[in-house]
Amino acid sequence: MTRMVVVGGGASAVLTAAAATRHEGVEEVVLVERSPRPGPGLAYGAAAPHHRLNSPAGRMSAWEDDPAHFLAWSAGTTEPQGAADFSPRRFYGDYLEAVLRALPRVRVVRGEAVGLERGVDRADTRVRLADGDALRADAVVLALGNPPPSGRAADLAAAGTRVVRDPWAPGALDGLGRDVLLIGTGLTTVDVATSLARADPAVRLTATSRHLLLPRVHLDEPQPAGPGIAGEPRRLADVIHGFRDRLRAAETAGTAWQAEVDGVRPQVNRLWAALPSADRVRFVRHVSRHWEVHRHRMSPVVAAELQALLDGGRLVLGAPVGAYDAVVDCTGPRPVASRGWNPLVDDLLARGAARPDALGIGFEVDAEGRVRTASGAVDDRLLVVGPARRGSQWESTAIPEIRAHATAVAGAVARLR
Repeated sequence: MTRMVVVGGGASAVLTAAAATRHEGVEEVVLVERSPRPGPGLAYGAAAPHHRLNSPAGRMSAWEDDPAHFLAWSAGTTEPQGAADFSPRRFYGDYLEAVLRALPRVRVVRGEAVGLERGVDRADTRVRLADGDALRADAVVLALGNPPPSGRAADLAAAGTRVVRDPWAPGALDGLGRDVLLIGTGLTTVDVATSLARADPAVRLTATSRHLLLPRVHLDEPQPAGPGIAGEPRRLADVIHGFRDRLRAAETAGTAWQAEVDGVRPQVNRLWAALPSADRVRFVRHVSRHWEVHRHRMSPVVAAELQALLDGGRLVLGAPVGAYDAVVDCTGPRPVASRGWNPLVDDLLARGAARPDALGIGFEVDAEGRVRTASGAVDDRLLVVGPARRGSQWESTAIPEIRAHATAVAGAVARLR
């Protein structure tokens, strides 16, 4: 029987613990989380009441084998959700908390993991905690979620200007003043802009980024996903051409581009795995932002609120002009496999127990999510679920992909002897 220690307390951790309880071979799951409220994590615990999921509720089940579980759970609350609804993020956080509480053979330890101690046999592992305690583990799963931003906003702030390096920190957006510069134009900017505008009707917002691209919008009425890219392209140019072929076909057929993006989404990690390293670098530098704004879309309700701010001149996209009372870093998370944000990550990198992927985004893992050490060896007892896989598997940040990671990792751990 196997004891799994999961490091993390958000969606990645909950889905991993849930998947593990489906296996009799996993005797116990110990979830290590420093937050007093495990389950929602930062993504769903720090959200404002008006912040919405960026995917329809019908895709958000915690269980791979029970796709309607979130909808069924919501039916027993005061806020029943439909499959096409974009639920409040806080509400989804409540769901994750409820799922975690109901899991058998799962124990939550409040604390911070700061290192791994390995015996000669890697099955003899201890997860070292900040308070000096240690937890025995047959396998360790890193379900770390997203790190805080890198703090790039400080580079654009004039002396004396208030700088918000992490907009999700408690109280970070309080009392910023009337003129605020937002660094970034992605989904974090959407959340921050709507929050600031709701809090102060007189606030003036400027959002800036390299491309000045805002996230696109989900359809009011979802369409069936397209068939995806034909063939087995192995070069970035061929992938792009294949996707353009799908867009042209959709235009001819009168179907929406959103459906074509949704059709490609399940193919992304397979396509990514086939690309040579140079093409992956080209994608990140030249294509990724255009893909991301179409792939990670706003709900129609949120998009309407943001458009009203743009139309009313309360939010302007463009280069910074003049002085600002505050600058907010909305550029999104720093790379997971970087030093200085998590003591366990620092320990793993320093000892060579894990290494960054070739792009420096996450940990290098194999197809099953098992970490590669500095020497390139696969560690079958140290696995990754969620955003920390992203350089190796591009689609690793949304619930459907995290759920699939969790299911596969739980199965791999259950098979350990």
